Amino acid sequence: MSPEDTLPTRGGRFRLRCWGARGTVPSPGQRTVRYGGNTACVEVRSVHEDLIILDAGTGIRTLGQRLEPNTPAHVFLTHRHSDHVIGLPHFAPLFDSSRAVHVHCGNADAGTTRALVDTLLSPPLFPPLPSVLDRLNVQGIVDGAPVDIEGRCTVHRFPARHPGEAAVFRVDDAKGAGVAYAPDNELDYASTDADVIAWRRGLTLALHGVPVLMHDATYTDQELPTHRGWGHSSALEATRFAMECVAGLLVLFHHHPDRSDEQMDAIVQECRELVAYSGSSLRVIAAWEGLTLTV
Repeated sequence: MSPEDTLPTRGGRFRLRCWGARGTVPSPGQRTVRYGGNTACVEVRSVHEDLIILDAGTGIRTLGQRLEPNTPAHVFLTHRHSDHVIGLPHFAPLFDSSRAVHVHCGNADAGTTRALVDTLLSPPLFPPLPSVLDRLNVQGIVDGAPVDIEGRCTVHRFPARHPGEAAVFRVDDAKGAGVAYAPDNELDYASTDADVIAWRRGLTLALHGVPVLMHDATYTDQELPTHRGWGHSSALEATRFAMECVAGLLVLFHHHPDRSDEQMDAIVQECRELVAYSGSSLRVIAAWEGLTLTV
């Protein structure tokens, strides 16, 4: 990481902060100090201070401790795998009766999402908290329809390729797309399947020109052959995809739990070399806990 990595990407429509960038399972320790060990959670603020939270991995705990009072929270879960939801019971605003918390899930209807939340916040996983459950506003995303946030920004949902299904989210304001978030998504450039190629082309169009793309970079290219069908991409695949999308900044995300800080540095460098070789203007960084960006 270098100082220029924390510079704003462009002007003042959204602020992003990463609270957890790891995938699969938390991985604290001496080897992951710089990039962090908490699982997926990203805070997005609109210019009007609307609060959108992308995923509720273990990183959401620290976010909840630092939120100002009374701000409604809109939590968007890409899917229901444990690393993306396990922090929800430890999200402090749930226990504040004056604060509204809305939970949306990108791969489940309202009833299924409610069952998930009830399970997370009930025995045997957690002490009984009926008052918290009654207060939560749980919603699905119906037929992929956009979700309006206070009439000022919109969250769009697109299908990811991941076992059990998952979502890619794009957050827009009146000026268009601001940030795209695809933490669990198998791009599978090795596939010759027409459906896979058509899906990837459609997603490229949906995310075209997005200023910030946060994308799954769980594997290296060398690891991909033994992990096809696992629902994840390599960092170089994410870089290729970001260039095809004409994104402004690629933020590598969902780091493998065994990946050390030094290995992450090498992966970022390899991706930047691909960009330079391709003659692209894409910027590439890897997400770390505390990373803050302005869109």
